[in-house]
Amino acid sequence: MWLIFVAVGFVLLFAGGFYVRRRVTQALTEIGVSPRGVKLFRWAALWFLYFFPVAILVAVIIAILVGAEQLPRFEGPILSRLFGVPFLWAMLVMVQSLPWLIAIDVAHRFVKKPRWRAIGILLVVGAFAIYTPARILWEHGEVRLRHHALGTGSEPFRIAVIADLQQDAFTDQDTANTIVARLNAEHPDVVLSGGDWINSGPDYIAAAGATAGTLKSRLGTFTVRGDHEHFAYIDRHRSVAEVEAAMTTHGVAMLNNELRWFDHAGKRIGVLFLNYNYITRTPAVPVAALLSQLARADYAILVTHQFDAPLAALVKDKVDLVLGAHTHGGQVNPVVGLFHVRLARLETTHIDGRYQLSPRTTVIVTAGIGTSIIPVRYASPGSIEIVDVNL
Repeated sequence: MWLIFVAVGFVLLFAGGFYVRRRVTQALTEIGVSPRGVKLFRWAALWFLYFFPVAILVAVIIAILVGAEQLPRFEGPILSRLFGVPFLWAMLVMVQSLPWLIAIDVAHRFVKKPRWRAIGILLVVGAFAIYTPARILWEHGEVRLRHHALGTGSEPFRIAVIADLQQDAFTDQDTANTIVARLNAEHPDVVLSGGDWINSGPDYIAAAGATAGTLKSRLGTFTVRGDHEHFAYIDRHRSVAEVEAAMTTHGVAMLNNELRWFDHAGKRIGVLFLNYNYITRTPAVPVAALLSQLARADYAILVTHQFDAPLAALVKDKVDLVLGAHTHGGQVNPVVGLFHVRLARLETTHIDGRYQLSPRTTVIVTAGIGTSIIPVRYASPGSIEIVDVNL
């Protein structure tokens, strides 16, 4: 499915980019900008919008063809700041301006005022060019600590939920240590993770394992596999094996379609750790078999990296609590019209926060901490969760 999203994204990027570039070029000409200035804008727009995605695509194809051990990475501090961040800024300005420029074009058909149209276009593009980085800088590094209370009993079983740390040059050890300290201060009974401890490449596998090992709770830390656990090497099995080994070294269990049982206040809590992500989606039949084993639990919990509609249909009324991750709250949520829209809605309706799937089944999706591809979150602050299940 993600290949379809990427393909559609490329089509929209190129079509929308050329439309906006043409309209801004016309507007600059209309208000009297010199031909040299207009030409400079046209080349700059091409560079900002298209160099980074095309470079990634070409580099990945070459790496696969030559049998490289790792996929090329554009997530380092220099490449990200020189190419990734400018691309994201230009892309967001383009996407957010597009519906307004179309509306201005429609209005121009009835009100033939070329200079008004030019001023309107430049005001819209200029407003988004300022607002977008300002919003990103304002929320930079924001991670919410959210508390959730479930059940009506008097004996709380405290769960700390962390996911999508995606440790790298940007979500570095200092950031990870701060997050760990916040969770440890809540004195959880158990830590449950939705995975994605690394971003890409093997450089931060050991650091991610060490970070997970510093999480403190009465019963320990348990995690599922995320997508990015497969991205250290082109050989996905090697990638997962090294991440799991790092976790094991530090006393953290990375579980693959396994159940764990915990006792609390005379009740038996069953937790299913499901392998469900872009790389591996456990089929419906094995999921049903695993869920049947939870039937004898007094309280049933599902931990998964991704949580989409097909999985929701399988687990509805079969578990009491679903803990999901992966979406980053959208990570990049552009303005469409007047409001920010979470693009993750194309994949799932469970994007960020708490949902009631049924009277029995509660879903909590954490927005995570780190980033993918480009080290920026836009209108999507991170989160970690504390869940008190009152038994």
